[in-house]
Amino acid sequence: MRQRLAVLSLTVSMLVVVSFMIPIALLIRNQAENRALSRSETLARAIATALIVDTTRSEEGVVTVPLSEAVLEVFGADAEAVTVVFADGETVGAPVFNSDNIEIAFAEARPLTAFTEGGAEVLVPLLSADTPDQTVDVVVRAFVPEADLTEGVLVAWAMLAGLGALLVIVAVVATDRLGRSVVRPVVELSDAALALGGGDLDRRVNPAGPHEIADVGVAFNFLAERLRQLLAEERESVADLSHRLRTPLTAVRLQAETLADGESARSLLNDIDRLEAAVDKMIEEARRPGEQPGPEQADLGAVVRHRAGFWKVLADEQGRSVTVDTTKGRLSVAMSAQDLGALVDTLLGNVFAHTEPGTDYRIYTRPGATPGYSVLVVEDDGQGFEHSAPLERGESGAGSTGLGLDIALRSARRTGGDLTLGQSTSGGARVEVSFGPPA
Repeated sequence: MRQRLAVLSLTVSMLVVVSFMIPIALLIRNQAENRALSRSETLARAIATALIVDTTRSEEGVVTVPLSEAVLEVFGADAEAVTVVFADGETVGAPVFNSDNIEIAFAEARPLTAFTEGGAEVLVPLLSADTPDQTVDVVVRAFVPEADLTEGVLVAWAMLAGLGALLVIVAVVATDRLGRSVVRPVVELSDAALALGGGDLDRRVNPAGPHEIADVGVAFNFLAERLRQLLAEERESVADLSHRLRTPLTAVRLQAETLADGESARSLLNDIDRLEAAVDKMIEEARRPGEQPGPEQADLGAVVRHRAGFWKVLADEQGRSVTVDTTKGRLSVAMSAQDLGALVDTLLGNVFAHTEPGTDYRIYTRPGATPGYSVLVVEDDGQGFEHSAPLERGESGAGSTGLGLDIALRSARRTGGDLTLGQSTSGGARVEVSFGPPA
């Protein structure tokens, strides 16, 4: 933006300067020409007047060559470019060739100024009051060279160009200063917004710049403070809610310990232990505002095998056939084993919740088409998805809120992957989750 303002200022200032400089430059040239021509015209008229006065004093009563030479000698150096031209073609003074302008001056008996080769000439005919027909016998010609016509013009133009360049530079510098005062607060706002989005909830800006931008800075600080307060309140709510789960968990543990089947009791107690650990972790993270958890990784195949074994007990009771096919080797996913296990539980829980007992299901893991990616597929032989967009929360159909798939989708996208829905080969539901490579 700052560069664009400078370019705009440069363009506008140059247009303004040029639009004023061209007429001024032409005016300077015309003034120089008029000054030189006026000086020569004054000289020519003075010499013509001197010739007429001396003619009235002489016995001959006419302009003669000696008289013309004497008058030009009196004017000295000023008359170096002056020529007295007689009607018969004889000249006194500076050499001159007959031209149409001289003939016009003789014929029309009037002063004449005209441009010619190498400059301009001022022609003043000598009129005698004693001649009723106003016949002209002598014309005084003053020649103005091109150098005199343009005397001082180049210097004036150079000074004018320097002044124009100075004005353009001042305009561009002033605009750049103004642009910097506008752009700097905007850049600070942008950096602060990026920092706030990155988790720096304490980032604030110093409202500066024009009134409108300063108001945006004030609004940003208010938004950041309000966001920090809302997040703090949300963390407190999550921590309180998680803490309340301890009481029912304790009750479930006591009931599990009274089971007659020792193996079932141990399995149930292990699951309660994991649930309590998840609650503890939730409380701990909620009590640490502003801290970002470090990157975690889990083996997709190992987690799938573990959670599939947990769900197989229920599948056997409902007469479901389960197929688990995990790729040999490690498939690293940028999620903790606990979060990844919760995602797998969500997908398998949907199978049990939305298909009839006895419906078979399959779980597969494999490397993705893109290096570093991993894929998890859960499909069943049920009725499939009845809604066109079951990923939208609250619109999954079949009486479901769609919350489970929505959470799974968000979890996958946090790793750089995605979740897609489709139809299995048997016509049932198929959920494919791709996970991005760990950092």
